[in-house]
Amino acid sequence: MFKKIFLILLLLINILHADLLFDKLENIVGNKQFQIHNNLLQNIFKNKKDFYITNNLLNYVVILKNLKDNGLLKLKFKKPTNVTVTFHSNTDPIKSLKILNEVLAGMGYSFYFTKEIFFDKKTNQLTWTINFKTESMIDSYLLIKDLKTRHCKVRNIVKIKDNKWRYDIDVNFSTILEAIIIDKREKVTLSKPLKPYLLEVSQAKILIVISRRLNHWFPYIVFYDKHLNVLKSIKKNGVYRGFRSDVPRGTKYIKIDDVYTLLNIKRGLSVIVK
Repeated sequence: MFKKIFLILLLLINILHADLLFDKLENIVGNKQFQIHNNLLQNIFKNKKDFYITNNLLNYVVILKNLKDNGLLKLKFKKPTNVTVTFHSNTDPIKSLKILNEVLAGMGYSFYFTKEIFFDKKTNQLTWTINFKTESMIDSYLLIKDLKTRHCKVRNIVKIKDNKWRYDIDVNFSTILEAIIIDKREKVTLSKPLKPYLLEVSQAKILIVISRRLNHWFPYIVFYDKHLNVLKSIKKNGVYRGFRSDVPRGTKYIKIDDVYTLLNIKRGLSVIVK
């Protein structure tokens, strides 16, 4: 009797998996293409469990890679088209926005308009909608692959129209790739900056920055918590050869910049945290 119940439950789980997976495939490839290539899709995705992270969470990286490899991820338009993309993150709005901007920039998307941005203060969630004109929609596979390297999970993708998509992103365990990790009592030599230095620290109490010879550094230092909320900022109008500061409790990231121009520290800096 127990064996029969188990088999029935297993069958129900497989049916639910099939519905969720193939409903999403139909949404992404479109109803017409889904019908035309149904046999191919059935063959590609026959081992349904391989395309799930958990029972109700699809593995979009694997799904989209398979669609792309088999020519089923159609993203090009016949002519330049206005597109709309919405990102919804479950927490850390400031950090989410920074990560998304970096990912888009890395994919070559630097010119877009913010159509809507909304912070829900009760839930600390971000909804960000962008709009731009392009000959092809953002490559979903490359987008979520890059997000994965930053420890972000894509919980859902919805193709509302060919030119209108939405991504629901879990950023609970996200990281900032550009951040230079510095351990306590470690001295790190930083080379010529192309943009302000961003350090990642843990339980640091003291920050010491040493300017290189021939630099003309006007210190600009910002301390952030793990959510990228500003804890403290320091700006100095004089030239410093070195600078020492207490690190606010809860600091996770430290930005080191120059008040006026990065050319003032083009020879680099050395940093010690204690």
